[in-house]
Amino acid sequence: MDEAPGSDLGSHGEGSRRALMAVSFGAFFVMGVAGAMATTLVPVVPLVFARGLSAAMTVQWIALVVAGLSSLVLAQRLQRSGPRTVMLWGLGLVVLGCLVVAMALHPPDGAPPSFPALIAALALVALGNAALQVAANVVAVQAGSPRTAAARLSAAQAVNSVGVLAGVSLGAALALGSEPGTIADGGRLAYLLTGLVAGTVLAGAALVRRARWGTPAPPSHAPIRQALRSPLALAGAATIALYVGAEGTIGSLLIPYLHQSSATGLSLALGGQMVAWVFWGGALVGRAAGSALLLRVPAPRALLGSALLALLCLSAVLGISGPLPGYALLATGLFNSIMFPAIFALTLQHADAPPAAVSGLLSTAVAGGALMSVVAGYLAENHGIGHAFAVPAAAYGVIAVFAIWTGRLATAPQDSRTTRSIGNRSDFTS
Repeated sequence: MDEAPGSDLGSHGEGSRRALMAVSFGAFFVMGVAGAMATTLVPVVPLVFARGLSAAMTVQWIALVVAGLSSLVLAQRLQRSGPRTVMLWGLGLVVLGCLVVAMALHPPDGAPPSFPALIAALALVALGNAALQVAANVVAVQAGSPRTAAARLSAAQAVNSVGVLAGVSLGAALALGSEPGTIADGGRLAYLLTGLVAGTVLAGAALVRRARWGTPAPPSHAPIRQALRSPLALAGAATIALYVGAEGTIGSLLIPYLHQSSATGLSLALGGQMVAWVFWGGALVGRAAGSALLLRVPAPRALLGSALLALLCLSAVLGISGPLPGYALLATGLFNSIMFPAIFALTLQHADAPPAAVSGLLSTAVAGGALMSVVAGYLAENHGIGHAFAVPAAAYGVIAVFAIWTGRLATAPQDSRTTRSIGNRSDFTS
C-alpha cells in the first residue's frame, strides 16, 4: 500500500527511473509469489498438521495482521532511511521466512512438522512483503508524471499478479500435486524456490547504485490521527479492509471448494491450477487492462461495476447448484483487479486530511481484512464451505456503496479543504 514518500527521485535522469522501476517491479513480483504461496498451504495444513479449516485460514490472515501492525513503523523507517534500505531488508526477510517455512514443513533429523513454526515463518514473509509494499509503491508512484501515477500503480499490480499466478502454480504443482505422503516435501521445495527468486531480486536491488535511489525526503508531519478526523478517510480504510479480506478469503477457499464440491470434484492439484490460471490470471488481465481503463473511465464508475459483478458471481454460489458456482467464483478474480487502485485513489482524492496520513491509515486498515478470513473459516468448518462466501459477498455490497458515495463527491464542487488536500498529493510525486 502506498506510503509517504521516502526519497526524491525527481533530480535523476531517465536511466535512474528505469532502473528503479525495474527493481520496483521485481519487488512486486516477489510479493506476488511469496504472498500467493500461502494460498496453496490452506489445503496442505489439514493433511500435514491434522488441523481444521479454521486453523488453516491462519496462513492467510496472518499476513494481513502483520501488514497492518507494521505499516506505520515501516513508513517511519522509510522516511529516515529511504526506499533502498527498506526494500533490501524486505527482500532479506522474505528469503529468511521462506527458508524457515521449508524447515517447518519438513524439519531436519526426522522431527515432526511444526505448525507454530510455520505460522512464525509466514509472519516473517508477511513482514518482508509489508516492507516491500511500503518501498515499492513509493518508487513506482514517483518514477514518472503525477498524471499517470495511478496507471503505473495498476501496471505494478499487474506484475504482482504475474507473481501471484506463478506462486499459486508453483505451489499447486509441487505441493498439491504430490502424493499424500510427500505433500510436505513438495511444499518445502516450493518455498525454497520462492526464496531463490527473492534472493535473486535482492541481489539485483543491491547492485543498483545508491545514488540512483535519491536522497531521503524530509519527514512529513502527518500523524495518522489527522486521517481519523475525516469520515471519507475512515470509509476508505474500511473499504480497503473489506476488499483485501474478500479477495484473500475467496482465493484461499477456492481450492478446497473446487475439491469438495460434488459438481466439480477436482483434485487439489487441478483445483490449484484452475485458481492460478483463471482466478489470479483474471486478476492479471484485469490489472493490465485497468491501467488503460482508469485513464478513460471515472474511478467511481469502474469500481461500482466491478463490485456489482463480483457480487453477482458470489450470488451464484449461494443460490445455484451445479458447476456454475465454481466458474463464477473463478471469475471474481477479474472483477477484483482494479479495486485496490480505485479505492486508494478515490480516498486520497476526497479525504479531508493530508495524503500521507490517509495513506498510513489505509495501509494499517488491511489488518481488518483478517477478521473476514476468521469468520469465513468458521462458517466453512461449521456450516459448509459454500456458506463462507456470504462474507465476501457482503463486503462487495459495501464496496459498491462506497463507489456510489465517492461518485457523487466527484460531481460536487470541491471545497477549499478538499482542494488543499489534493494539492498535498505532491507528497507522492517528485
